[in-house]
Amino acid sequence: MRQSTYILHPGDSAKARGYLQIQIEEAGLQPRTCLLPVDRGFSFFVTTGREVKLTFTQDQAVLKPAGWATAALARLPWYLKKPLRHGVLNFGNVTIFPAGGKQQYKTYCRHVIHARNFRIPPDGQIMRDHPELITGWPLAPAVETPKVVGGPRIAVALHLYYTDLWPEIETLLGRWQLPFTLFLTLTQEDQELARRVNAAFPGSIIRIVENSGRDVRPFLLLLEDGAFNGFDFVCKIHGKKSLGHGRLPIFGDIFRRATFLDLIATNEKVQSIINIFQRDPQIGIVGPGRYRIASTHLEPRDVFGNNRAAVEAIATRMGRPIQDGDFDFFAGTMFWVRPAALAPLKDLGLSAEFDPAQSGYLDGAVEHALERLFTHTARVAGFRAQQVSDENHYDQA
Repeated sequence: MRQSTYILHPGDSAKARGYLQIQIEEAGLQPRTCLLPVDRGFSFFVTTGREVKLTFTQDQAVLKPAGWATAALARLPWYLKKPLRHGVLNFGNVTIFPAGGKQQYKTYCRHVIHARNFRIPPDGQIMRDHPELITGWPLAPAVETPKVVGGPRIAVALHLYYTDLWPEIETLLGRWQLPFTLFLTLTQEDQELARRVNAAFPGSIIRIVENSGRDVRPFLLLLEDGAFNGFDFVCKIHGKKSLGHGRLPIFGDIFRRATFLDLIATNEKVQSIINIFQRDPQIGIVGPGRYRIASTHLEPRDVFGNNRAAVEAIATRMGRPIQDGDFDFFAGTMFWVRPAALAPLKDLGLSAEFDPAQSGYLDGAVEHALERLFTHTARVAGFRAQQVSDENHYDQA
């Protein structure tokens, strides 16, 4: 098929957001959505077949035909070798890769690698199926919906360091018909937020905690204090942004929204997860399948990072050492769980062992060890772990 080559210049609004969203339409194929990571100074080569249409708003980007010399340069085989092997995006008869110097190549490829490591490849199916992962859900205040009478007792444990994310979470929790009690932990007083939370979900319990241990220590404090006693199930979530390692903010947003999509986004999804627990009393913890990290697929060093010694020490204290070939966890530390499945962890009283001086570490602190131990804890307690997808299809493990 005859190809055309263009230069794509993202607009200021796209650069400010850190991404450009492109709709690609090709004859005989379903439209594809491309999430293109951008930064200031970035431009791109785009090669397309004849019957391809690219759509984006005018303020996001400008697409101009490339001259013959530029087009020839873009097609040179050496141009697409090592510097760009991680950064070429292919959408059928559309290929996109950065135009610029060596440092721009490195920066762009790092962005693409981050996206793929987050299970959200820019050219992946999930982007086409769920545009709300990029743009967010339409925000709406919680509304009074008919509640199920006599249903399971549900606690929602929400740690919210980034309080600006409350409207998104309020929108999703407001869709539930199953009644629940919200346990909200914050790192500082916020009276306006407290009023809004209690107006949306009367009876919520708000607790101010030390800014230490990220979302893990606040959850442990609630667990150890007996906050979840008397509840059948606990949903642990938090306002994840993942801004470290030079990642673009959009990647953390999509990671969070993809997890919410799997766990809390609709009343139907919530009910289906409750059904999983109720059908099988041996299921102790349920989390997002796309973020389940398993030693059966990865080398132990990729699963444990710099946390292996701490993970093994805590697991041993629980009475069940780690087995390299049979170890997994839900990255992001968001899941549904039976309180009884966390009894071995509760009994250790680990909330007192966090070091505030390490709270900013990206790896190696207590919270990163514990992130990898929630499914292990459930197994120590005699339960099994299970995963769900965005459609709530699930597999036992």
